[in-house]
Amino acid sequence: MSQHRNLLVCSILAVAMLIVCAGLTAAQEKKGMKMEMPKDRAMVMSKYNFEETLSNIKRAIEGKEMMVLFTPDHQEMLKMVGVQAKPMTTVEFFHPRYGKLIFMNDMAAAIEVPIRIIVMDGDMGTMITYRKPSEIFKNYKGLADMGKALDGDLSDIVGSVAMPMPMEGKKGR
Repeated sequence: MSQHRNLLVCSILAVAMLIVCAGLTAAQEKKGMKMEMPKDRAMVMSKYNFEETLSNIKRAIEGKEMMVLFTPDHQEMLKMVGVQAKPMTTVEFFHPRYGKLIFMNDMAAAIEVPIRIIVMDGDMGTMITYRKPSEIFKNYKGLADMGKALDGDLSDIVGSVAMPMPMEGKKGR
């Protein structure tokens, strides 16, 4: 039971940090300031609403033959401590084939799984963020290539819902 309580507390703290960061980013954007994303993170805007995004992300994960393992609803958890927040859910997923690579190469990397994608509703729309697996696994023995392969999978998964980005620096002919 205490393990579940610790997981809940850690999840709530992580969500609180995301809310603070999202709020700071929005406030900075209103003031014309930019907040740099950490090098190991990716964030994109979805072209769908929150529920459609979450559903499409899960479907894309399963399309990659990976398993959705857990989807904590951070909005519900925050309600437990009196915080009203917009919808936010983490999608935790993985596949045993990657677990096998970890087992065969560097068991210390087991702490890094499952892979997580956070889907959150914000003032500007639905956003998706995740840590890049290439950054997560680059320092583990024999797992850099696995991280790069997972980057491709996440790019495809998130790309299935991502809003097209404008082509910067391209001029029409």
